[in-house]
Order: sequence, then C-alpha cells, then structure tokens
Amino acid sequence: MSEPSLYRTGFYALLYILASSISLFFHLLPLTSTPGSWAAPDVILCLTYVLVLRRPKLAPIGLVAIVFLVFDLFLMRPPGLMAAYVVIGAEFLRSRTRVNSELPFLVEWALAAGVIFAVLFGYRLTLLLVALDVPRLGLDLQYLIGTVVLYPMFALIVERFIPFGKIGRSGDSTGQKP
Repeated sequence: MSEPSLYRTGFYALLYILASSISLFFHLLPLTSTPGSWAAPDVILCLTYVLVLRRPKLAPIGLVAIVFLVFDLFLMRPPGLMAAYVVIGAEFLRSRTRVNSELPFLVEWALAAGVIFAVLFGYRLTLLLVALDVPRLGLDLQYLIGTVVLYPMFALIVERFIPFGKIGRSGDSTGQKP
C-alpha cells in the first residue's frame, strides 16, 4: 500500500470515528424527560454496511468492532452483543463484495436490508433467551424500517464523496481502469 493511500485510508477511518462520535452524542443527548415513542434509525449501522459493501478497505473489522462496543457500553446494552452481530453481518457483506459489485443497486439494498433484519432479529432473540428486557416490537420495526430507508441516501453520499472505486467494478481494488 502506498503512502498517500495509507494516509487517505487513515483519514477516512478518522472521519468514520468522528461520524460515530457525533451519532453517539445525539443518542445520549437528553431531548425530553420521558421515554420516546419512536425509534430513530441507526445511522452508524447503515454507514458501516454501506462502507463494507462499497469501500471495504475503509471499514476494517477491528474499527467496526470497537465503535459498536463503545456504542454498547454508552447506550447500556449488553456489552458486545450488538457489536458481535454487527461484526458478523459486516463480515458476511464483505465476503459478498466482489459478487455484489456486478449486481443492481436494488439487490445490494435488499441484501443490506436482510442483514440488518438478521442483526436485529438475532439481537432480540438473544435478549429473549437470556430473559433480558426486550424493546417493544413496534420500536424495533421503526428502527429497522428507518435504517433500511436511509441506506440509499448513505450509498449515494459514499459514492459521490469518497473517491475510491467499488471493488470489483473495474480492474483493481482502487477501481481505476487498467
């Protein structure tokens, strides 16, 4: 890996950490004193899966695991549970990157939606099996639908503003034509 590429990758990793920190800040910001009746979409989960599918080098698995472990700790979820499911989902998507690069966007979106559903289902099932409090199903459905609906917006942002090519689209892993 060349020096400019290494610096660029590090820069985007710092941007990912900054976006995660901002998202965590808004999750922790007390806007009301009563529990909310709606669930916000998971912006960082959506961004992570877009990066894993479109720019896999910018979302190393260690960074993803650390970010979601920090989220688990700050949001008072069982430590590492959601992080483990997100990492498993990210690695599944990463393994499909080369195949997915030739498929239409709707298939990519459906694949990401299926993985987000599986992550949420596995998380809820684990909470049920160990007899912990499970959020209401309506809130989880709002969370799921909101996150899936945000996916195209993040895909467009990543495609337009991050100048790396999609792996497997044309030639080498940088997306440059030979």
